[in-house]
Amino acid sequence: MTIEKISKINDYMTTILTIAYLSFLWGCFTLLGLGIFGAGPATYAMMAYYDQWLRLGEQPPVAQTFLASFKARFRQSLLISWFVMAALGIVIVNLFTLSEWYYQVANVLVLVIVLFATSHVYTVMAATTFKTMKEILRGSALLGLGYLHYSILAWTVIVMGYILASKVSLAILLIWGVGFVGFVLGYAGKLILKEYTPTKVEHEAII
Repeated sequence: MTIEKISKINDYMTTILTIAYLSFLWGCFTLLGLGIFGAGPATYAMMAYYDQWLRLGEQPPVAQTFLASFKARFRQSLLISWFVMAALGIVIVNLFTLSEWYYQVANVLVLVIVLFATSHVYTVMAATTFKTMKEILRGSALLGLGYLHYSILAWTVIVMGYILASKVSLAILLIWGVGFVGFVLGYAGKLILKEYTPTKVEHEAII
């Protein structure tokens, strides 16, 4: 076995362990925040690390970086998570309460649009200079809907990954589930931002 192959195996194992570690940290910080107060900031912290790792090619200390990001924009990431959960919750409730098939179809379409439009909200927070919620949500919608093929591909990979993992062992979802979703969306965000602009997205570029 050559040094190059050993290096590739090491990189592969490092990636797997880092994803599992980020998933673990996300779970811990979400529970510490009683779910509703922790999920948003924890998701931002995870996606901020993925942005540094996947887009910028940096690998800072995981726990230290996660904690710093968790605290850095706590209030804003919390409010954004509440907004996204409320939007998805309304659509899902309508989906199961409305009996007419055409309303259900319409709500499925709205659900997909909202999901795609908010998929990169925390990547936008981490990778751009946007400050307000309006700018961040607008930027996320631009990435998620403007580059629809990446959104479709990313969520297809996520869904298929979850289906395959659930058939093998639910422990896989417990250990890598959230981290895997973040990794796929982070990688898709990297590709979109790289295609959109070779440098950091500036405020004037989107508005």
